[in-house]
Amino acid sequence: MSILAGGVWCDGAFGRRMLLGSPGSSNAALNQWARLVPDPLGRPYHVLRTYISNGAYVAAPGDSTKRSEVLAASDVAVWGQAQTMQWRIVVPPDMPLWAADQSYAIAQMHDVDAALIPRRPSMHCEVRGSTLHWEMSADAYAAGRIIYSHTFAPGDELEFTLRARWADGSHDTAGNGSIMLWHGDQLVYTESGQINTWADGTGTSEPNPPYLKAGIYQPNTSAPWWAGRQFAMCHVASIVATGDETPQSLRAYVDARLAANSNVARPPYVPAGM
Repeated sequence: MSILAGGVWCDGAFGRRMLLGSPGSSNAALNQWARLVPDPLGRPYHVLRTYISNGAYVAAPGDSTKRSEVLAASDVAVWGQAQTMQWRIVVPPDMPLWAADQSYAIAQMHDVDAALIPRRPSMHCEVRGSTLHWEMSADAYAAGRIIYSHTFAPGDELEFTLRARWADGSHDTAGNGSIMLWHGDQLVYTESGQINTWADGTGTSEPNPPYLKAGIYQPNTSAPWWAGRQFAMCHVASIVATGDETPQSLRAYVDARLAANSNVARPPYVPAGM
């Protein structure tokens, strides 16, 4: 088992090469927009609640007020290596299901994009109404293409595992590109031998391949439906691990850390000899 960044949120995941992107973010500490709360499904541990509101955006329009996300440090990802990522997410039981044209993102693999080119992330999980869509974007499909969809309900717990070796044609060749996406134990998408992320047009804009994000992000801030709305999503675990990890091995790790960090009452500690 080799965890490179993140982990289980009630087990100190933020201290393992993770940063914060949210309103008022210092990148160094959780805050009211991304904080630990009791599990909304009533289980004996805490989860990370990420929250955004239109009110905060109206008060201070900007990139930070339309997102509440945690992200792995971008240098955790290295060209030429496969890594395994896992997201365990809880949809709050009181989460409204908006119309299908009202969307937000809850997980991403985001390219570094040091050149600040306006474009979609290399991979993201976008919710539209009651359906989530995993989408990929690259130069050959700049508008994005859906690779997997799933209909969910408030109160659902979702687990997705991604094993990726990113290839942009320069830092790593197309022949080495590989993507495998699991929903639970089910392998729902796989491809290999293809360029699978944006090309580094400058030679310096992508020093590292895409990095993990988790939280909630509303990119359509000019949409009328956003007025007065607020969103929340809960994350149990957000992990970057070595490429030899599997959905099962990371699930076992998460379950073990949840059990070790539960809020179940324990007997009083009695020092030895007393």
